[in-house]
Amino acid sequence: MRIAVADGSIADAEWVNPVANELGIELIYGAVSTPEEVRKTTDGCEALLVSLQKMSPEIISAFAPTVKAIGRLGVGLDSINLEAAKAAKVSTIYQPGYAINEVSNHAVAMILALNRGLFVANEMVKKDGWGSANLTGVIHSLQDSTIGVIGCGRIGQAVISKIKPFVKKVIAFDLVKPQNVDGYEFTTDLDSLISQCQFITLHTPYLPSTHHIMDSERIALMPKGSILVNVSRGGLIDEVALATALNSEHLSAAGIDVFQIEPLPDNSPLRTAKNIILSPHTAWYSQSSAPRLVEWTIRDVVSFIKTNAIANGAFAVGPF
Repeated sequence: MRIAVADGSIADAEWVNPVANELGIELIYGAVSTPEEVRKTTDGCEALLVSLQKMSPEIISAFAPTVKAIGRLGVGLDSINLEAAKAAKVSTIYQPGYAINEVSNHAVAMILALNRGLFVANEMVKKDGWGSANLTGVIHSLQDSTIGVIGCGRIGQAVISKIKPFVKKVIAFDLVKPQNVDGYEFTTDLDSLISQCQFITLHTPYLPSTHHIMDSERIALMPKGSILVNVSRGGLIDEVALATALNSEHLSAAGIDVFQIEPLPDNSPLRTAKNIILSPHTAWYSQSSAPRLVEWTIRDVVSFIKTNAIANGAFAVGPF
């Protein structure tokens, strides 16, 4: 069995070679940025593995006729045109459960570090040998604070479970109330949640309906001195509005792991915004999660081709 792999999708051969050898498959690496490239890369292959490469209708329509599946090395599906995959009858498999702890831990770590002003305090001591608590921004009393969790999928639920011992109240927003976690207040009124919370953390997928869900108007609804964290998708936040709110000190701080354009452009206002922690889309990573993601994706793709079933991830399109 031959499986195509988009260049840059797998950073370390040690994550992939052992499972490929065990399953007896051949991996074909190649570019997939143009129809011509993807046609060549997928020639004779039964599936294509991708990370954040754009799978547009033009790219999907150029797949070799042997391709039966896309294996998405990750959770988000906004880089894949699912309607085009459906029209082409190319089943699409993704991995919503591979890094629940890593991503939820990253969000909670950002919340705690930002609230305590650790990064600002660190720079003060490095520069001057000392400092003052009133120079690190607003430090909320967590046990008297409310946190809003926007998006209650697996990661959002994990964040609720992990953060609720620290805070007075958790308010969660989603279209459907989660059943697997307790100890929180649920609402379908997003603006009401935003106006009540000293901390907001985003865990919703990026869809047309969630584009800039935190725009200038909603950021203005956040209480003065509050903190915003995003480890989901960059397009959920209007980055200009966020930088403006930080520089005006309407927001005390922000922690951002994902950006509307990645890598973050040189002229991004987030690069010079006050009191912001930026990480390069690494909330998913640990020494366990990276090889786990690769192994689960390959095993699912091979299992689907052989048996039409998968054991680890989920179908976003199909199975066909």
